[in-house]
Amino acid sequence: MKNSPTGEIHFFHIPKTAGTSLSSLIRNAYPPAACIPAHTVLELTAMDPGMVPAYRCYTGHFFSLLEPLAGRALPTVTVLRDPFEQTVSLIRHCQRIDRIGGVVTPLYARGLEQAWKHFPLVRRTIEQRWTPVVMNNFQTRVLGSDILHPGRLKPDYYGITYPFLEPGFSSPDADMDELFEKAKARLDKMAVVGTVERLPETISLIFEVIGVPVPQHIPHLNAGKKLVHTHRQSGKTNPELASLIERENMYDRALHQYASSLLERKLTHRLQNQLSTVP
Repeated sequence: MKNSPTGEIHFFHIPKTAGTSLSSLIRNAYPPAACIPAHTVLELTAMDPGMVPAYRCYTGHFFSLLEPLAGRALPTVTVLRDPFEQTVSLIRHCQRIDRIGGVVTPLYARGLEQAWKHFPLVRRTIEQRWTPVVMNNFQTRVLGSDILHPGRLKPDYYGITYPFLEPGFSSPDADMDELFEKAKARLDKMAVVGTVERLPETISLIFEVIGVPVPQHIPHLNAGKKLVHTHRQSGKTNPELASLIERENMYDRALHQYASSLLERKLTHRLQNQLSTVP
């Protein structure tokens, strides 16, 4: 018989951090009726407000908007990823769903480095549209931004419901020092802060929060063939684009290091507790 979770949870899903795999694991631990039937902020705000607090499992791109609508503080978990890896994955994701005249562009994914070199339009789009936010400390912006006006949310050019891309949430001219401090403060309050690079340990901590054993089978889903896909090691990203990504993500690198230290601290604390119970 399947164990029933003893706790509730909010998975603060940062895009392109193996979150689809983790969301599936978390939701599968709960009865379907306990899981909120929304994935994006637009779907969340479209719900009957009286229904939002009725669930125990919240997984999706809800960011700071969820708790005000749920009406309570929730045990929150999140996962960060090496900024270079996360940024390349996000660029490819945006290319895949980018619409030009209503047609999905064919310049997605494996041809990114070729598109960067040979298609000026793609290069200008990356530099002008994606660099200011998508390629600029994206994880810091997500964690450091507050969504205060759900009525203003709308799909952006890409059809993505990432409200921090909208003016007034986290603009290219945002004070990154302030966002970085807010992001760290948000991480400090979370029940579990993990990393893609240490996903098995992260999952084990998250399932302690849920109150059920870790599943034996972990689906890869959107994470690809490996839970840690090393774009940097593949050498397939154009060197100029790679250099741009490295330059634009100073805060994300520091935040990833901070998340890694929080994870290590949590694992050490758990080990100490386990040793203290040994006769």
